[in-house]
Amino acid sequence: MALSLYYCPQTRCRTALWMLEETGAEYDLVDVNIRDDIAREAYAEVNPMRKVPALRVGHEVVTETAAICAFLADAYPDAGLAPAIGAPGRASYLRWLFFGSAAIEPACFEHATGKTSPGASVGWGDWERVLATLHAGLDGQDYLVNNTFSAADVTIGATVGFLTQFQMMEPDPVFAAYLERIMSRPAYQRANAIDSEKAGAA
Repeated sequence: MALSLYYCPQTRCRTALWMLEETGAEYDLVDVNIRDDIAREAYAEVNPMRKVPALRVGHEVVTETAAICAFLADAYPDAGLAPAIGAPGRASYLRWLFFGSAAIEPACFEHATGKTSPGASVGWGDWERVLATLHAGLDGQDYLVNNTFSAADVTIGATVGFLTQFQMMEPDPVFAAYLERIMSRPAYQRANAIDSEKAGAA
């Protein structure tokens, strides 16, 4: 399977790169500078939203970070990054896989900017409810699904790591211990090193 990841450093691309490293798949990185107006418009042929990451799989393109992680987890089952369809934990896995982009990010944005959306009109809860939900999901276990590392931990871990780095989440020992576990993973460290190298070369 030919995989090409359209890559811009210090973006959500690092999450997709981490996932690729977890699978052990062979892939190519295609550099794209979405911070440059001309480059971003040219990239629109790959993703009309002009957002990264995007993963080219043969003649198809997968966008949205969580969707990329979901695709890769199912495409490389031997990596053990997702419960199989019908297996215990599959439903919980899907829930957490998309919780970062569907709930954590929008709720955090509102919290940080002081904005509020009508609770009955949006698909996420308020920031306090989001934090309490994630805390309950991690309290007493190392990982979110079946107490086993999965692609859900890639998407949630990357989000929590970013928000913690920029002090957008309140300090919490449960979240801190979780980050320490996932950041010690060799695949995470390899992806981080590649991203740092790309950022330095930009």
